[in-house]
Amino acid sequence: MRSIRVPRPISAVVVFYVAAAALSAANAACAPPPGFRDTTHPVIAPSEQLVAHTEEILIDWPLSVVSDAMNKPLNQALRGSNSLPGVSGDFMLTKGPFGAPGSRHIVCLTDGGSVEEEALEREQSATSAHFRYIVWNYQTPKARPIAYGVGEFRSFEVDGSRTRVTWTYSFKLKEDVFPGNLGGLGRFLFRVGFLDRDYAAMMRGVLNGYKAGAEQLDNRSTTR
Repeated sequence: MRSIRVPRPISAVVVFYVAAAALSAANAACAPPPGFRDTTHPVIAPSEQLVAHTEEILIDWPLSVVSDAMNKPLNQALRGSNSLPGVSGDFMLTKGPFGAPGSRHIVCLTDGGSVEEEALEREQSATSAHFRYIVWNYQTPKARPIAYGVGEFRSFEVDGSRTRVTWTYSFKLKEDVFPGNLGGLGRFLFRVGFLDRDYAAMMRGVLNGYKAGAEQLDNRSTTR
């Protein structure tokens, strides 16, 4: 983004803009799970078969400052909670850092599980940024009903001094596991029982963390 650095998705479980690797100490402890096979990501189903939730925040700083705030290691952005695991590190499956389309890594979680994540789209300009990614191969009890998740960040600078960040997460449920085996009813139960509650709270926490980070960065620049 400034060249504007595109923020890192949070991968969740997930989920979250992901750009650089986690701290080296955390990465050293992150490795593929036993029996791991690196395969292509799932084909993304039509939107009517997914369960989606969107959170949005308006940050009173320009896009360049917000982008810098969003470029933090995943283990700092996703710290976990009583209901969801956080991120402990990552393991690159492709060359270079995570963020460019096609880059892929394993994200290790604080409950001992992991997920696989791939960057799908990345666009940037002086006033906007877009990042889309997919998360699958969930190895954590919290994600037992989930086949895969698709995350998308869109950031737009508003009147040169504020930035609107929108984060949408869409999940495809496994059709042979509750509640996905109930079809439309199962997607509704997943939404009201998890996505609009625990996961939405995590998403809001991440976005508020970006806002606080932007304020800290701007305060540092004005005190120099």
